[in-house]
Amino acid sequence: MNDQALGTICDYLKPKMFKENAQVVEAGQPLNTMLYIIAGSMQAYLPIRAAGEACPSTSFEILEKGMLVGEQLLDWAAKTKTFYDQPVSFKTVRCAEKVEAFALTINDLKTLVVSKDIFQRSSKSEV
Repeated sequence: MNDQALGTICDYLKPKMFKENAQVVEAGQPLNTMLYIIAGSMQAYLPIRAAGEACPSTSFEILEKGMLVGEQLLDWAAKTKTFYDQPVSFKTVRCAEKVEAFALTINDLKTLVVSKDIFQRSSKSEV
């Protein structure tokens, strides 16, 4: 992705605040937003199934300043042809503390791909 495409994406970013313990993404649910963390931290974990119920894993990944949540949306947007095959999250993400982030919604990403051509495609008919 070139600098112009990154600049165009930045124009669509919106500030977002999350409270401590807020659930940001649930495993198995569609990803609607990509987040760039600018302050605070989150925990991402794979749920464990015990007796048919999902329970938090005891091992988790810490996501902090400068890291992304939902970055697979960029890869999906670059490859999708229909936008009907929205990816789902494999992890549950919760805020370990108050978090400030910049958000790029899936609808904004669709708009960027269709109208701004942030990804190289051979023709507009592919989207």
